[in-house]
Amino acid sequence: MDTPVLAKPLITVKIGGKTAEDTAQLRPFAADLKDLMADHYLLIVHGGGAEVTRISKQLGFEPRFHEGIRITLSEEMDVVEMILSGKVNKHLVRFFQSRGLPAVGLCGADGATFSGRTLGEVDGNETRTGNVSESDPRLLTTLFEAGFLPVLSSTSMDKKGVGVNINADSVAFEVACRLHSESLVFISDIPGVLKDGQVLKSLNRDRVREEIAAGTINGGMIPKATSAVEALKHGVGQVIIGQYCGRGSLGALLKGEMGTCFHL
Repeated sequence: MDTPVLAKPLITVKIGGKTAEDTAQLRPFAADLKDLMADHYLLIVHGGGAEVTRISKQLGFEPRFHEGIRITLSEEMDVVEMILSGKVNKHLVRFFQSRGLPAVGLCGADGATFSGRTLGEVDGNETRTGNVSESDPRLLTTLFEAGFLPVLSSTSMDKKGVGVNINADSVAFEVACRLHSESLVFISDIPGVLKDGQVLKSLNRDRVREEIAAGTINGGMIPKATSAVEALKHGVGQVIIGQYCGRGSLGALLKGEMGTCFHL
C-alpha cells in the first residue's frame, strides 16, 4: 500500500507519564496542540504503563517484566486493553474535547490502523506482548482530512483477531514512519539525552553510535536513540526527545530550543 500524501505536514506526539495523566500538564499541552492545528495535522500516541500496573494489582495480577518488557499473560490482555484503550484513551479524548480539540480515540484494531505479532514465549510464559507487524494509514488520513485529532492507544490485534499489547514508543515510530511525519516528538520525564548533566541538543546517526559506545546513551535510551535513527532513514523529518515543562514547550521542542533532536 502506498504512503498517502497529506495536504499538511504531520506532527506525531507520543505522550505518557505525567503528561498523559496530570491535568495541570494536560491543560497547557492542549493549548499548544491547538496552536499547531491550523498549519499541521496532529497525531497523539499514548501509553499508560503506570496505570496498567496500578489497576492490574488491584485486580490481583502481579505485573511481570523481562528485560524491561511487560509480560502480558492471556488473562491479563483484557485488563490491559480496558485500561489503555478504555480508561486512559477516553480520559484524554474527553479532556481534549473539553479544551476545544476535535479528538477521536482509537486503538490499532480500529480500521486495522496497525496490527501486531506476539513475542511468543518470554521467560517461560506465553505473552500477548508484541510488535507492530502491519499498518494501514487510511483511517488516520480520513480523520486528518476531516479535521479531527486522532488519539491512538497502543493495543491492537493479531491476524486471528486476538488482542496484542504493543509498546507505545514502537507504535509511534511505526506510524510516524508509515505517514512520513515531519516531526516525531517523544514527551519524556527527562529533558533529553544527557551528557555530564547537560542536554545534548543535536545528534546525528554517527554521533548516536559514538555516544552509545561511550556509555552516554545507555539503558532504555539505547532503543529510543537507535529507533530514532531508523525512523529518520524511513522518511521522518526529525525525532525529538524531551520534557514538557508548560505552555509553549511543544513549540520549543519542535524548534530545537528544548530536548534532543535527532537528524541524519
